[in-house]
Amino acid sequence: MKLDGCQVLVTGGAGFVGSHLSEALLKKGCNITIFDNLSNGHMENISHLSNGENDVNFIKEDVRKFEACLNAVEDVDIVFHEAAQINPVLAVEQPFYDFAVNAYGTLNLLEACRRKNVEKFIFASTNVYGNPKYLPVDENHPIELLSPYAASKLSGEGYCIVYHETYGLKTVRLRYTNIYGPRQSSRSGSGAVVIFIERVLKGEPPVIFGSGEHTRDFIYVDDVVEANLLAAEKSGDEGEVFNIGTGKETSINALSKLVLEIAQRGDLAPIYRPARSADFSRCAVEISKARSMLVFEPKISLKEGLKKTFHWYYNKLRSKRGKTRNEANHTFENS
Repeated sequence: MKLDGCQVLVTGGAGFVGSHLSEALLKKGCNITIFDNLSNGHMENISHLSNGENDVNFIKEDVRKFEACLNAVEDVDIVFHEAAQINPVLAVEQPFYDFAVNAYGTLNLLEACRRKNVEKFIFASTNVYGNPKYLPVDENHPIELLSPYAASKLSGEGYCIVYHETYGLKTVRLRYTNIYGPRQSSRSGSGAVVIFIERVLKGEPPVIFGSGEHTRDFIYVDDVVEANLLAAEKSGDEGEVFNIGTGKETSINALSKLVLEIAQRGDLAPIYRPARSADFSRCAVEISKARSMLVFEPKISLKEGLKKTFHWYYNKLRSKRGKTRNEANHTFENS
C-alpha cells in the first residue's frame, strides 16, 4: 500500500513510539489523526507536528470507549495501534485495568475497523516468549506468559488473528523487544535505558534488579518506526507476526556500563536489588522473517542509539533548569 495520501490513525500517537511514528508518517505524506488519552503520552511530543504545512488532527479519547474508536476510524485507511498500558508493575497490581486497555481496547478498535472498512491494522505487541528455550527466539518459539501485561498483549494478538481470518481485516502483528530512544518516559516503570540515563543525569547510580546478567534485545525507536512503515507498505504480510528487534543480546550490566561510559560517570557504581519475579532471563530474537518478508534491517547500533538518547535527555535537562555545577563538570557532546 502506498502511504502517500493515506488517511492514518495512530493510537497512542502522543506517546514515545507513537510520536516518532507520527513524524515519519507525515514525511511519507500521510494525513494523520492521533488518538491518545494522554495517560502515557504528552502533547509536547507532538506539538511540533502541526504547523503551516501540516494539519494533524488530535483526539483525546480512550480505546476502552467503543464509540470513540468507531468515530476515530471513519474514512481511515490504516490504523497503527500503539496505545497500551505498559507499566509491568501496574499490570500485576491491576490486571483488570491492564486487560481493559490492552485486550478489550484492541478488540474495540478491531471491531470499529471492521465496521468502517479500514484496509489495514498494524498491532504493537511484545515479547510473549518468557524464559527462552533457545536463542535467538523465532516467532514459533513456545509462548510463556510471565506477566498480565504479556497475557493481555497476546490476547490482542489473538483478536488480530480472528479479525483477519474471520472478517478479512488485514492485520499485522509486530512483537517488539526493548525499545529505547528520545521521548521515552520513565513514568511507566519500564525502559531500563531511560531510567538509567535519568538517574545518572541526577548524579545517581543505576539500579539493577538481580545479578544484572539477564539480557535484553535493545532496539532504537527509529528502527521500530521503520518496521511499522514497512509492515504498512508491504503486501503479502497480512495475518503474519514478526519479531522486531536487533537479534543481539545485551546484559543489563553491559547496558549500565555503556551508559556510564557515555556519561563519563565511571564513579557511579550500580546498586543491586533483589530480582523481580516477572523478569525473563534472556532475550535475543530471530528477525530473519522480518528481513525476508518486510525487508527490515535495524540500522542503529546500541552504542550509537545510547549516545543519541543520552544527548537528547541531557539537552532536555539543560533546557529545563540550566547547567548545574555537577553537569558543568561533564561535557558529553564529544563522547
